Amino acid sequence: MKIGFMANYFYPATGGMEELTFNIAKELVKNGHEVHVFTSDRKDNQIFAKEETVEGVQIHRSTLYFNYKYYLKFNPNLAFHHLKYKLDVLHVQSFGFFFQDIAVILRKIFTKTKLINTPHGPFMALDKYPLSQTIFKKCYETFEYPINSLYDTVIQVNPEQYKWMNKLGIKKIKFIPNSIPESIFKKVSTKTFQQKYNLKDKFIISYLGRVQKYKGLEQVIKTLPDLIKIQPNIIFLGIGGEVDNEIQRLKTIAKELKVENHLILTGRISEEEKLQALDLTEIFILPSEWEAFGIVLIEAMARGCALVSTRTEGGNFVIQEGKQGYLFSYQNRKELTEKLTKLISNKSELIEIQKNNLKESKKYSITLAIKEYEKMYQQQ
Repeated sequence: MKIGFMANYFYPATGGMEELTFNIAKELVKNGHEVHVFTSDRKDNQIFAKEETVEGVQIHRSTLYFNYKYYLKFNPNLAFHHLKYKLDVLHVQSFGFFFQDIAVILRKIFTKTKLINTPHGPFMALDKYPLSQTIFKKCYETFEYPINSLYDTVIQVNPEQYKWMNKLGIKKIKFIPNSIPESIFKKVSTKTFQQKYNLKDKFIISYLGRVQKYKGLEQVIKTLPDLIKIQPNIIFLGIGGEVDNEIQRLKTIAKELKVENHLILTGRISEEEKLQALDLTEIFILPSEWEAFGIVLIEAMARGCALVSTRTEGGNFVIQEGKQGYLFSYQNRKELTEKLTKLISNKSELIEIQKNNLKESKKYSITLAIKEYEKMYQQQ
């Protein structure tokens, strides 16, 4: 089959959606499909080649002339460039982007291409926005409502998403959870990373993802004064690139609380270093205000970490309390401290959860997910 993906960003740009889409695309190529990706040519001041093929995936990039916040992107050629290619399937990787919506309309009018969308989450997913952004959200949802009905299938990545999807004009919904590649299970040595950040004999709680305010790292830092009392060697290891100078803000908070020696913020690291960091981790935390899934949760499971997450769509799906770890409510620092203390203080429970997660993570293997994708693509 000839399969196209459309995403605002793609490899070598990093992020959960970008990495997931790339992994799916590579697996489809291995299975004999012709795979194209239509995306933007820049992210975070990096400019990428307009055309290239990576591991068999043909990447076509359109100029992103400017970008404001997350949803306002001016990359008009994204709406048209895909029409040069005859596709059996076009699989869009989000809701709420104008030129992707135009692309879907054009595909529907001029071709017989099957249209799929994995929105990963609703348009403007947070609970609260300033008035101007709230008005913009309502207006764009009204515009997008009829477009959503053009998709042959919309994929929910957790079992709760149908609740908001039904309100947005979506007719056919299929559940396929996010997945992880086989490479996430490979063995690595932790020696280099341990020496680089002086982590020998440390009890590590880690976070992996964008260092951004809504991701909630501040909550974890504010628990450290209490956690140090029961585990003096504790380190909160935050991994990922920052948004809006967030790293400096978090360091300032840590200094005010006199826990700066218990906080390490690495910035972006390599894939190899990521695996090393997770192997050194006892508890992985995802303290976000909102997550549709949080692929990093299942990556951490695959490296034998216990999990703590906010009660998001993703956290509620991945974590059964006492089995994979624990949940807490966003901004409830008392509950977060209690859940972390429970795991830190009870070594036997911690080890049991870590072993269980290592085993449980196998069900998220991409080889299982690809079978579901191919079946969906081929259905008439």
